[in-house]
Amino acid sequence: MAKLASELAQTPGKSVTFCAADRRLTTDQIRNQGQAIQSKTPSKGKRQFVSTTPYRLRKRLTNSADLSSGSESDYSSSDSESGQERSPGGVPNPRPMPERAATPAKTPVKKSRKEAQPSDVELYFEAHSSSKVLTSDRTLQKLRTPKLDQEAMTRLLSDDRSPFAGELRQLKEEHERLFHKWMLQTQLGFSLVLYGLGSKRELLEDFRSQMLEGIVHVVVNGFFPSITLKSILNSITEEVLGNEGSFRNPMDQLDFIVRAFKEDSSLDLYLLIHNIDGQMLRGDRNQQILGQLSAIPGIHLIASIDHLNAPLMWDQTRSCLFNWLWYEVTTFRPYTEETSYENSLLVRQSGTLALSSLTHVLRSLTPNARGIFKLLAQFQLENKDNSSYPGLSFQDFYQRCRDDFLVNSNLTLRAQLTEFRDHKLIRNKKGADGVEYLIIPIDVATLSDFFEMEDKET
Repeated sequence: MAKLASELAQTPGKSVTFCAADRRLTTDQIRNQGQAIQSKTPSKGKRQFVSTTPYRLRKRLTNSADLSSGSESDYSSSDSESGQERSPGGVPNPRPMPERAATPAKTPVKKSRKEAQPSDVELYFEAHSSSKVLTSDRTLQKLRTPKLDQEAMTRLLSDDRSPFAGELRQLKEEHERLFHKWMLQTQLGFSLVLYGLGSKRELLEDFRSQMLEGIVHVVVNGFFPSITLKSILNSITEEVLGNEGSFRNPMDQLDFIVRAFKEDSSLDLYLLIHNIDGQMLRGDRNQQILGQLSAIPGIHLIASIDHLNAPLMWDQTRSCLFNWLWYEVTTFRPYTEETSYENSLLVRQSGTLALSSLTHVLRSLTPNARGIFKLLAQFQLENKDNSSYPGLSFQDFYQRCRDDFLVNSNLTLRAQLTEFRDHKLIRNKKGADGVEYLIIPIDVATLSDFFEMEDKET
């Protein structure tokens, strides 16, 4: 009956008598009721149509409308599939629906355009998913460029055939005119820090050779990968103050230096530090002790920095200890010495310490330390033809050093060997008999070149 009412509602000009709660409904009223059921919420300012049909009838009409829409969507392709036959007048004759069509098919709900497309977040994670990221195997190590040795790299970097060689020399001369001003300011209690683009090592060396001749000074290479604060303090206490005793910690050693300079006001020491912002010196504790050293009357500090964030090492308190005067000394010189200890893909790695590195390290040590190393290197060169040479035993080495008046106790030699290990100059190993042997991890050719260079200098 509900289906008949729905079908008659689609045919204009027809009326039907429908018995539901003793009421008579025309086709127009049924159509109005269907529109009232399916209408949306009216907007403001419009009149809303209120249905007077009972709730049960409206529910039955709604179900019948869903059934008819589902049957039309499923069986509207042809008249034979709709299960209806049309009369000559055009009015469809009702036929009983098959049982399988009793359950209405669900009308597919069309997704909105926003829901159909993936969101930006999904697209981002899909594009950056690990399964689709491909990495290339083309690395710098696979380049077919020949690797250079350290000497060739140094020669290329120090080549003065630049078209701006004249301008660079003029710039250097301008900086050298400040040497007398630097001497005056350091004598007045200020410390100098040099910054700018390019290596400042050659400029500080020129200042040392021109202005510090006959004046006690200590040069510290802060770019050494194994430089320690203890080695700096040892250079002051042993070389300048002539103390051969040991200290428990750097603070005791610093107190000894402070007392020595207070007792003797004639002491005058210049401390030149290349790259005070080096990796081994940029720590808070090291900078604090260096600041206390520069605050001692009689110690004058001149340092250079190259790191962009080097000024962040010093807060207000440490800046007051150093009492800095800043000088911009751009040189445009290559960082040849500063980068000679870094690993590079352009330099051939031989597994041994380069001759230039060995020379610079030994120059920063005390004369006794250099004599100890030369003694061990000479003994190793004497046994270069012995393929089974295990090294020099510690007891024999100690006896040789004692005979040459290089050490006075077993503890002094062990302390010196510890410093050699920090600089990676020696290596110790135990033999099958349990004896400790010392050996230098440097090839014979490098040691021979080292001795030849030492003989030329002497």
